[in-house]
Amino acid sequence: AALVSAALKADAMQVWKESDGIFTGNPTKLKNARLLNFVTPREAAELTYFGNEVLHPFTMEVAMEARIPIQILNTFQPTSPGTVVDPLRKPEDTRTSKGVVAVVSKKNIKVINVSSNRILAQGAFLAKVFELFSKHGVKVDLISVAADNLSLAAHETTSASSLDKLLVSLEPFAAAQILPNKAIVSAIGEGMKHQVGLSATMFGVLSTAGVNIEMITQGASEINMAVVIDAADADKAVAAIHAEFLEQRA
Repeated sequence: AALVSAALKADAMQVWKESDGIFTGNPTKLKNARLLNFVTPREAAELTYFGNEVLHPFTMEVAMEARIPIQILNTFQPTSPGTVVDPLRKPEDTRTSKGVVAVVSKKNIKVINVSSNRILAQGAFLAKVFELFSKHGVKVDLISVAADNLSLAAHETTSASSLDKLLVSLEPFAAAQILPNKAIVSAIGEGMKHQVGLSATMFGVLSTAGVNIEMITQGASEINMAVVIDAADADKAVAAIHAEFLEQRA
């Protein structure tokens, strides 16, 4: 559908799903989750990758390259307004006063902690680690790097055999361990980069909820603040962040 829409230079492409569109959180778990009228392409890409599987990444890529808006609509509720992924709309908007437009989670994550034994120089160490991850087909969702150690959250589809081979290949120059049963929780929004103290607020909310943070990452685009936590705490963490940033208070 995306290829046909691009070839025809369509005004819009409709994707009919079993949900109303993209919400501020999982509506099956958050009673106050709200339908988003629109999201930007970058927000949609982050949401798709980190937990909201409304659109296939290839569909997104083709439509956005052709600058064609995507209307996500509900097959069972055709009168619902749905969500529009609009490449022509500016990210500045009034959807939220706090910058965050949605919170998502991704479970079944394994974290690999790798510490250098200092045989290799820092640059060579990092280069070798990434080379071996690529060699063994270990896809990485998030990375946190220090001078001689790094933590990497492996994609949930990574096989146990690939991880075992990776650990063996790392042994000559690094100590590595795998931490299973983790989850990635992400707060996403184009407006986040303009919010002073957003990270501190998010971490404070998680602390109050009794959620321990094991990794923290934020990309250069500043539209995704992600943390890695125990999978058992994922739903609690999402609910706490959603309540702070996306729910109206009396």
